[in-house]
Amino acid sequence: MRISRIEQLEQYILEHKSASIDTLCELFQISKNTLRRDLEVLVGRGTVEKVYGGVIASENILPIPDLVSFQDRASRNFLSKQRIASLAASFVRDRDIIFIDSGTTTMNIVDFLTHLNTVTVITNSIQVINKSMNYPNIDLIVLPGTLKRDTASLTGSSCVEYLEDYNIVRAFMACTGISVESGICNASTDEYNIKKAALKKSQKHYLLADSSKFGRASLMTYGDMNQFDYILTEKMPDDAFCSFCKEQNCTISIASYED
Repeated sequence: MRISRIEQLEQYILEHKSASIDTLCELFQISKNTLRRDLEVLVGRGTVEKVYGGVIASENILPIPDLVSFQDRASRNFLSKQRIASLAASFVRDRDIIFIDSGTTTMNIVDFLTHLNTVTVITNSIQVINKSMNYPNIDLIVLPGTLKRDTASLTGSSCVEYLEDYNIVRAFMACTGISVESGICNASTDEYNIKKAALKKSQKHYLLADSSKFGRASLMTYGDMNQFDYILTEKMPDDAFCSFCKEQNCTISIASYED
């Protein structure tokens, strides 16, 4: 687990160029002593340098690559993502208030809500906003924020503040990786607090993740397995992962070809 965390620390520091000790402790939920040990590893690699009160990215390190473009991610495992989105929509009830996270699987939920007379959708996803225009049964609430093109989403503290006003029945969440060691991961620091706020303000939590996401860690952990009622995917994960989910009272639901 420490190896995974060190890699995430390194990626965060390289992306942001600098970070304070207090910020890193809060984001990664570790003590200052633990953080200092991890930073010693990164200093030894030559990727970061210590400064008063924090660390900076070493000047001789190339910047980390951007996230894979939204269009490229949307085209991967397309049929699996459609099946998972259809399964997710089957949990929604008439007059529900739901949150749909930004993501290349979650955005497809909108297309499968036609069985409802009315449903309220809260989102920061540009794709969900665009799709909802075609469905008069959807009452759409858009979180206010700044456009982040590589995730096709609206981000910023205003999104988090806006969520505080709503009582959400179901939150349908996306991730870039999920594992026993690292939990539910996200590669965008701008979306981190929005995801955590959506979980906090909702009663039921559903994670949509195709099989390519399992066993992978990413930059930041925004949730633990025991926070989710369901993991929706198209293929059963390995036995160890399934056993862990059972211990955490998290149900794995498989999208069939008919869903």
